[in-house]
Amino acid sequence: MTVTRFALFLLFIFSTLSINSAQALPIDWSGVFGADTHLINNTCKSEGIDTKPDPRDGTQGITGDCNASFQTYVFKLNPQMIVNDGVTLKGEFSTGHIRGGFSGDNSANNQDGSGNNSYFFTTPAQRSSLNVNQMYMELYADTALVKIGRMSKHYGLGIVFDDGNDPWDRFLTMYDGIDAEMKVGNFSLIPYWAKISSYSETSTKAEPNGSFDVREAGVTAKYDNKNQDLVVSVLYAKRSSETKNALYNSEEPDNVPASTLNRGKTEITVIEPFISKKWNKLKVAAEASLQSGDYGKVYDNATTSTLSSQAFILDAKYELNPKWEVGFVAGQVSGDDGSSDEFEASYLHPNFHVADFMFRYNYAAFSEGGKSIFDASIMNTRFYKFHANYKADKWTWKSALIIAKAMETAQGGGKGAYHHEEGYKFTSNQSQSDNLGWELDFGFDYRWNPNVTISGYYGYWKVGDYYSYTNDTDTLSLSNMHGGGVKATLEF
Repeated sequence: MTVTRFALFLLFIFSTLSINSAQALPIDWSGVFGADTHLINNTCKSEGIDTKPDPRDGTQGITGDCNASFQTYVFKLNPQMIVNDGVTLKGEFSTGHIRGGFSGDNSANNQDGSGNNSYFFTTPAQRSSLNVNQMYMELYADTALVKIGRMSKHYGLGIVFDDGNDPWDRFLTMYDGIDAEMKVGNFSLIPYWAKISSYSETSTKAEPNGSFDVREAGVTAKYDNKNQDLVVSVLYAKRSSETKNALYNSEEPDNVPASTLNRGKTEITVIEPFISKKWNKLKVAAEASLQSGDYGKVYDNATTSTLSSQAFILDAKYELNPKWEVGFVAGQVSGDDGSSDEFEASYLHPNFHVADFMFRYNYAAFSEGGKSIFDASIMNTRFYKFHANYKADKWTWKSALIIAKAMETAQGGGKGAYHHEEGYKFTSNQSQSDNLGWELDFGFDYRWNPNVTISGYYGYWKVGDYYSYTNDTDTLSLSNMHGGGVKATLEF
């Protein structure tokens, strides 16, 4: 929730306490600031299209400028106040959209656009907000560690629940609620309850009526044996949304009447087993996400659907020697075939990446605008990633090969199909290839000093025939994507 005045007030209180009452209430500050620049050729993945395709025909075509050049920043500030031996107050502040924004997006002091003489008067326009991403208390008891407030949540490899702790994570799994970790030896039990949302279609403010709520309750059981480098856990959660909540409303493609559809009541069960084991130089981790339940009106105003989706991820790393590390990541994320009222597609957390370009961005948002280019998920795919890293003093050199195929495609013959990137169901007249292509990535990290890292990358995506689909006999002429960028990261 963006609450500028409240956030500024809290920041003022923290600052005042840190200056005037440091001895009574010790406070530590940590955080991240980073700036980057990117140049990407052919975000459309095909030759230029002059006419915008029919928004309901399932085409993979994207119109507009197909080259991207952009600069962004990330910023988060994490205060930690030790109140006494049993209580610590922790938080996270950030600016812009979630945790940052685009360079140059807040410099127009002349809002009406008049006055040629104001060309160099670029004072802040005050459109950026201060976000309270986290603010919670940790209570230390003999039997449990209790957290109360707004907090992030992480589980396993972060394929669904990700706390956004990596410096360039732009999103986080955020809960307003309570959880308690009860630990006995190597075993721990972590029950939690949280409210995710409570607003309507017409207001972004919380509604006191319970019919606007989205809630989640769950528990994690974990066995963590550090002597054997073994972690085994399972998460069980139930998330429900009430009939009037607007968080999960379906959005139809542009130019379609009644573009916002009320999803209605949903009740989803999530089960996620996870295991991680290390043998000397080899480490293997695996996670599955099994989601089922009542999914509401995901397709149209009349149809109530059920959910049955799965995702499986395997991550293995082997240290050949102190300089070389090789690894393998494989995954299968279910897609929806569009032929029944059962929704079968699974979408991973947008922080979980396997490539520099593939599944990395919302490519339609580059030319259409109005949506975040970073709001993209791995979905409807079976992929394999082979990677190798070389470490030398302050340098780390990276390389990776990613190969991917689609799990579900349009079959033609008037059958149902689902457009996973845009999120709608359509009738397919032509069959679609399952080849998503392959990608080759290279990159480096240079540790400038203990707090600053300079990074760079170059990627080349051989676009597969999946993206030539138009639901017509005339297919798109594909064009491969390539590009790169550099970034500077400050951690303190």
